[in-house]
Amino acid sequence: MLPSDRPLHAFDAILRGLLGLLALALAALALRATAVVFHTPLTEDAFYALAVARNVAAGVGITIDGVQPTNGFQPLFTFLQAACYWLAGGEEALAARLVLALSWLVWVATTLLVAAVARDAAPGTGAECRRRGLVAAILYGGGFLTMMHHFNGLETGLVVCGYALLWRLHQLGVDQHRFGLPLVGGLLGLLVLTRIDAAVFVAVYCLALLWRRCRGEGGWRRQWPGALRAAVLVGAIAVLVSSPWWLFNILTFGSPMPTSGTAQQEWALDERRVRWGIWALGVAAMPSLWLGRLDEVFGDGIALSILRAVVASWLIVATVYAIRRAPPPLEEARTRATLSFAGLMAISVGVLTAYYVFSFIAFWFYYRYLFPVAILAAVGIAWVVTPLIERQSRAAAVIAVALCLPTLASALLAQTGRTLHVETVYWDQMALIDAHVAPDVPVAAGQAGTLGYFRAATVNVDGKVNREAIRHQDAMWVWLDQQGIRWFCDWRFYVEKYLGRDPSRHGWQKVATLGPWELWHRP
Repeated sequence: MLPSDRPLHAFDAILRGLLGLLALALAALALRATAVVFHTPLTEDAFYALAVARNVAAGVGITIDGVQPTNGFQPLFTFLQAACYWLAGGEEALAARLVLALSWLVWVATTLLVAAVARDAAPGTGAECRRRGLVAAILYGGGFLTMMHHFNGLETGLVVCGYALLWRLHQLGVDQHRFGLPLVGGLLGLLVLTRIDAAVFVAVYCLALLWRRCRGEGGWRRQWPGALRAAVLVGAIAVLVSSPWWLFNILTFGSPMPTSGTAQQEWALDERRVRWGIWALGVAAMPSLWLGRLDEVFGDGIALSILRAVVASWLIVATVYAIRRAPPPLEEARTRATLSFAGLMAISVGVLTAYYVFSFIAFWFYYRYLFPVAILAAVGIAWVVTPLIERQSRAAAVIAVALCLPTLASALLAQTGRTLHVETVYWDQMALIDAHVAPDVPVAAGQAGTLGYFRAATVNVDGKVNREAIRHQDAMWVWLDQQGIRWFCDWRFYVEKYLGRDPSRHGWQKVATLGPWELWHRP
């Protein structure tokens, strides 16, 4: 080893050590005390899926409460969670540990796939390529937002893993092999089952496949029949693999759209949604520069948003400089494949951003819906910054450690049921209800994930898992009266939405509050 190479070898060793520490710290989430095993980073909406998984494992059907059918969840990860509950044999704490262990495996697989894509994205010496992979692994796997999304009890991590797997296979040219296209079609179908909005990517992929093959030798007039067959084959297999879910939705509920989507859909051009769409793309692209409760959507400051804007501006300038200095070698098949798939993902993310910003009211979830952009950013940033590390390896090592510290700290804090983020499981809502309402008395809530999982007598009114409630959104207090439901507990926003701006006009009285939670009763 040359003396000049020692700092770079030390840098590589530090990154490997950080990845090892992250793997150990995150694996320990599944081993934390029973008293906190259901705490953050599990999140409120995860308990809808966990309740369904528990009921499926118990053999009572795809229901939220053992009686009422629901499709308000993303199917593939929920059924994997059902397998965890079945293996646990009724031990719910063990089931939660198995779900967290499953999430850890998905995090490991995704991080390794991102590293592999970045490593082979461009030619170079073995050491240079491995270093680029390590940098991408740290940028993705070390992000605090990555931790919160992978271990939230939802499908977020698995869908990113699916995109990363497809990217890696595309990079390896699998679609050029004899059985490559059927394999890709099957994986695309599984991606849709992981998260339904991946249907957008399936459409983009099939159109791109048609376009690419039409441009083959002999021109489109000669190539279009074979190109069309290839695109139809991939699309048909994707539809076939995902068809059980579409059929279940249509036959049971009369619509392919899950209730969780219908409940949050409201088409509008809203400045606030546009703003949070931009914010979501920023935090998803730089998951290490998201600090939970300190960030803009949860706190009052915009310092982190300004920091991300500065970093993004520098990266744009650095990218332009890097392309001018050393243009991507498009003659390399793997480089072309890497860039072409990245382009398809970018188009898909752009379409989804527009769809959610214009149609979904839940802007606070955009950073979860758009999180697949994280792997695009990790690979792209690694390509830009890795050549700079040769001159500034010590500074780069310090930055890498700093980027991983919030994740490591939160993984350790999670052993006590906390992280650097806000509380994502609504224990205060349950405590307020338990103090005033008997366990067998129904309580309605818009946010009913945590509540419904731990309390059987719960009625969801925002429609995420209760299609009946969707028809009564404009006068929920009337429906609650018809159903004989006399208790309601939620934030002020939901109180006004479902009981009216002045609930007393409809006979409701405020009983108590706890933090942002309000408990109302109609005698």
